[in-house]
Amino acid sequence: MKSKLLPILLILLLLLNGVLIFMLVKKPHENQRNNPTRNFLTEQLSFSKTQKASFRTLDAAHREVMRSLEDEIKNQKDFLFEGFNKEDFKIDSLTAKIGALQAKKDIEVFSFFKQVRKLCTAEQVQKFDEIIKEAIRGGERMPPPR
Repeated sequence: MKSKLLPILLILLLLLNGVLIFMLVKKPHENQRNNPTRNFLTEQLSFSKTQKASFRTLDAAHREVMRSLEDEIKNQKDFLFEGFNKEDFKIDSLTAKIGALQAKKDIEVFSFFKQVRKLCTAEQVQKFDEIIKEAIRGGERMPPPR
């Protein structure tokens, strides 16, 4: 019995190692995401090649600004939560800074979509407005991403 079980276990372990190596090299779990939100607007609005190129430029700049704002917010929150053991800690000024940074993020998002709207033709503007209205209405009902 043991002599038959050993080769079976060895083959099973080799197969599992092969699957693990495939998962590490190909990363199929990351390919599924492939940023569908980036392409969503360009596909839904049927952007031309020049519109897509302009959108990619706007998107790259927007993402850079958003990344820096998110980093600043994270740093401020880290500093805030390091203040538990401090006696003379000013929580009001830190939360005001975090709130101001959050407001800058909202302004950046609004500005980005306003610039994207300027790229659209008259027909695309109508579709764009519908998409944004639906996103605002549906955004409250949707669960947060994992």
